[in-house]
Amino acid sequence: MIRLSQLLSLLILLVIPAVCRAEPQCPWMNSATAGGFLGGEVETAVTNVTVDGDATCQFTRAESLLRIAVHTMTHVAQDYAGYLLQCGAGGVALRGIGNQAVQCVPSAGNDKGQQLIVGRVRERAFVITIKAEWIKQPPTSQTKTRNLISDESENIAEQVAGSMF
Repeated sequence: MIRLSQLLSLLILLVIPAVCRAEPQCPWMNSATAGGFLGGEVETAVTNVTVDGDATCQFTRAESLLRIAVHTMTHVAQDYAGYLLQCGAGGVALRGIGNQAVQCVPSAGNDKGQQLIVGRVRERAFVITIKAEWIKQPPTSQTKTRNLISDESENIAEQVAGSMF
């Protein structure tokens, strides 16, 4: 006959895994910060984790998205130029965020309408993709200013770059 203590122990062993599910951990941002940025609780996915510590973190909430991809570059000047091409000629320089950071809202391709922030810290490139209804349309050449990036987006980029130092 099973004792009450054995039954409780068995019940605890069955319940603990459901309660203690580990959420994937992003090395550059936690879910609470991403949720605050996107306006509520987010789903988190971390993929492409490498030995070098490179990974892609994706936070989603409804129709909004925050993706942080970090990659180690072998030939910094040559490789980073490829990352900058994602913004094309429409990139606006961001000062004080890593090295050579730019932001843009591409008007064509897969990233159309999403805000991109591309930067690097030493030999590691980062690409932050933000998709939310509050992102403005790309500026015209006459109005190209830093105002396109929100203070919140800039804070996200600063946090990512800062965590890479």
